[in-house]
Amino acid sequence: MDRLFLLLIVVIPYVVCDNINIKTYYETDLDTSNFFHDHKNLTYLCDKLGEFYEEKNDQFTLPKCIRFKSTQILYCHGEMINFRNYTNKPKLERIEHLVICYHNTSTFDLSLLKYFKKVRNLHIGYSSFNRFLGKFPRLEQLTFINITRSELFSLKSDVFSDLPAIEKIDLRYNQLHIIEKPSFDSAREQVKVKLFGNLWNCSQAKVIKWIAGNDPKVDVEDKKSLNCSDAKFRARPLFTVMSYKIALAKVCKEDLKDIRNCSCHISYLRYEEESHDFKPVISVNCSHKGFFNFPGRLPEYTNSLYFDRNNITSLDALCFKNSTYNDVHDIYLDYNQIRDVSVLDNCQWFENFRVLNLKGNLLERIPVFAFINSFEKSHHATKLYLSENNWICSCRYMPRLLKLCQKYDIIIDKRKLLCHNDRNDPELNGRLIMELTKSDVCKAHNLILNTYEIMSIIFSILIVLILVNLLFDYYRYKKSGKLPWIVLHTPLF
Repeated sequence: MDRLFLLLIVVIPYVVCDNINIKTYYETDLDTSNFFHDHKNLTYLCDKLGEFYEEKNDQFTLPKCIRFKSTQILYCHGEMINFRNYTNKPKLERIEHLVICYHNTSTFDLSLLKYFKKVRNLHIGYSSFNRFLGKFPRLEQLTFINITRSELFSLKSDVFSDLPAIEKIDLRYNQLHIIEKPSFDSAREQVKVKLFGNLWNCSQAKVIKWIAGNDPKVDVEDKKSLNCSDAKFRARPLFTVMSYKIALAKVCKEDLKDIRNCSCHISYLRYEEESHDFKPVISVNCSHKGFFNFPGRLPEYTNSLYFDRNNITSLDALCFKNSTYNDVHDIYLDYNQIRDVSVLDNCQWFENFRVLNLKGNLLERIPVFAFINSFEKSHHATKLYLSENNWICSCRYMPRLLKLCQKYDIIIDKRKLLCHNDRNDPELNGRLIMELTKSDVCKAHNLILNTYEIMSIIFSILIVLILVNLLFDYYRYKKSGKLPWIVLHTPLF
């Protein structure tokens, strides 16, 4: 089939035609048969015919076409002739192989092809049009289409729908970003398609995921050779990206019932040196879904979890041994109902986290030493959000929180932390913690000691008194030789 399109006779007469005039030439030294028998040279078709055309048609103004009568090949160089105004339509109807090159307008009107009723092979190449107008007219005998090296940006699903004999479509080396799943009215079981060399936008998975599938009507022969070109998946294999996306959609909507109302996305694919393969980095978004607890399971390779605006009250699930959250490094829990995060002390997850958003919860205090320990050990922690919580600004607690904020830039919103609690001094409520000093919160009437602090003071005084008494007894013994009373009345002496 392809060979019929590529064959040219060594010595063939041709006709140069424009809208009005037809001039016949005869050439005896056109030797191109070897070139056209070589399938590898299909991409050079426009160059070879263009050289021949320009050599013979310097006296004419483009666009023009050359018709090879014995093989019924029509070669058009430049913008397509307006065949609607061409009076000799029967000649066009006899054309079996149509070659169009250097069609350098922004659009290509497919309705012009309706005059080629017997065309079997169509080649459109080296052109700058970026979209088709309309769809292919009903051409009963068209079996092969080659559209290469154009600026074609996208294709709609129905563009090939009226081609009952189509067998193969070559769309390589264009500028295709997306292509809708084509619909065919072909009698063949499968239509073969080639798509290599385009600029695929793999972020538009809904439009192009059919490429990676096993469609009974469309066989993408080079689907495992296609690469993505969008910013998120640049240089990643399209087949791998789409396969992961298809599998992830099934897992999130069918297999994991806990998160069926959530949305799952692949953030990007990272290359693993050990397996020499690409692995996905998955983001799960369960925001504003009314969750009271963390899901029991997440998709494999989940790295980020968006769980904001739910009803979570505890972080216990993050710190269970062998938890599904051990590899979830970014967790967004803003605007939940969390009051206590003391579980993060000695929590393995907290030593490896990267992003934790606790903004807008009900926190009054945090275990400062646990946070310092995590920040010092972790090589991954980059962002912690703590604003819009009910912070207690007491003399005992606020200085430690202030020191934490001053030392670590990991706390992204530290300059938005406000004293906001009923137990605070009314003068402190609404003030920024970063602007306070210890003297602002540790006033004389606020100095209230707890039991442990009082006992510590008493024990310190007693120790000092014992040491003073010991020194006095030693001095007295050296001076007068008298032993202390307690020594004289001890039975051992």
